[in-house]
Amino acid sequence: MRLQRLPLEVIGLAVLLLPVGQIWAARILLVFPYDMHSQCSLLTPFLKALRDRGHELTLIHAFANCPIAREIHSIFVNDEYETGLNYDDFWSLSKWSELQSIRNFMVKINLNVLVNAEVQMLMRSNVSYDLIVMEPSHTDALFGMAAHFNATLMGLATCGGDWNLDSLVGHSAASTFEPIMPIGFKRSITLIDRFYNWMLISEEWMMHKLFFLPGLRALHDQFFGHLTQSFEDIRQNFSLILLNQHFSLFDARPNVPSLIEVGGMHVPKKRPELLPDLAKFVEDSPHGVILMTLGTELRSCDLSTETLSIILKTFESLPQRIIWKFEGNKRPNISRNIYMNEWLPVQALLAHPNVRLFISHGGILGTLEAAYYAKPVLGMPLFFDQIRNMDRMNEAGAAIIVDILKLTRHDFESAIKQLLDHPKYWHNAQTLSQRIRDQPMHPLDTAVFWTEYIIRHRGAPYMRVSPSNMKFIDYYCVDKLLMIIARLSFSIGIVIYIVRKLLQYREKFSRLLRLI
Repeated sequence: MRLQRLPLEVIGLAVLLLPVGQIWAARILLVFPYDMHSQCSLLTPFLKALRDRGHELTLIHAFANCPIAREIHSIFVNDEYETGLNYDDFWSLSKWSELQSIRNFMVKINLNVLVNAEVQMLMRSNVSYDLIVMEPSHTDALFGMAAHFNATLMGLATCGGDWNLDSLVGHSAASTFEPIMPIGFKRSITLIDRFYNWMLISEEWMMHKLFFLPGLRALHDQFFGHLTQSFEDIRQNFSLILLNQHFSLFDARPNVPSLIEVGGMHVPKKRPELLPDLAKFVEDSPHGVILMTLGTELRSCDLSTETLSIILKTFESLPQRIIWKFEGNKRPNISRNIYMNEWLPVQALLAHPNVRLFISHGGILGTLEAAYYAKPVLGMPLFFDQIRNMDRMNEAGAAIIVDILKLTRHDFESAIKQLLDHPKYWHNAQTLSQRIRDQPMHPLDTAVFWTEYIIRHRGAPYMRVSPSNMKFIDYYCVDKLLMIIARLSFSIGIVIYIVRKLLQYREKFSRLLRLI
């Protein structure tokens, strides 16, 4: 009998339909307080999958424009405290200025949710939930909502893992390669690099404990002071955290059962198609197409006049056609080989075989999409996880990084030509795509399975690594180390004692000889 290989979609569907336990239509509250388009894009397929499986969803969000929020019961959180970040603080690459801006930003983000009138009405109501899903990065003041509603707490980490998220599930691994802020971080190649990284993470740990958490703890005490659990205990209540990353692209990491990698869950199972007019523009280009988008935080129209001039002159000199995500009404004069629009179907473009290069800011979703669709990347990272994302693509041999703040035409043009002309970048991108696609089931199916798993098993407390079960002394084997030190000290002490006695006897013997 000859076995045939089944498609991954069939395997994923079969796994989801396995009779692993009864699942009911659960009441799920989702809390995502950041106005981030990438977070909306990540959530949309996840919410649709949960809704299609019969779950009752309520979304608390701050998305300015997210279509899925109009399809389910949702509460829009207004920006009452003007949380807009001043990105000028990031250009200096000063960690202190970053932390100060982010601290104020995070406190205001949490406060926007807690003072919202509809959220307050919801908390005063008698409604109950089976599960609360939220972005776990610096939303600690909101974790009390799970205890308030007596619901299981689960996280969906948009930008992947770091040491702080590890600590929320009791995973206190001695990590020297997953900082919260990657600026200034080095790859742990040598002992000096690892020591330097340890110093940076130690600084982050201290700033987190002394600078970030006190403000979030004060908010928690103000709005959840009626709870019996302490702020520290509630922070350890996560039953599961889904990480938007995958070891095929990012660093392999020591995990615990309650940390699940689902990087690529937003990528559709079927190849997305382009609209006819855009498809014609792409397919009629004999030399291929270059796609450029800088995401939503830094818009192309906000670039300096000098930088825009460099990019335009470079594009006009290339034989390839250009598709450029360009916002705003004031657009530069462009040649016929350049297509500009404020909105672009990025995944459909990356999926097209005639798109040869992706010029990107290095956002997490775009990085995963480029890896999935096997496109070399010219990276222009600025801050947050963008630096880490582009570093990983560069190490995989599928990207070149340039500094957009110091961009010259020579650097820009030579990087583009190198990525297009050298076959190694295309081959490396193909290898990366094969790795990230080779999974037993689609990441979205993985996310849905584990979400329903902790619902079925009422939080699955046996998956947690409780800090009370893994003391500092046990984790680092301090008791064994002390025993070894004690034994060595005892042995060394005996040797020193014997040597001293021998020297004393020798001195007495010498005196006796002199007397004789």
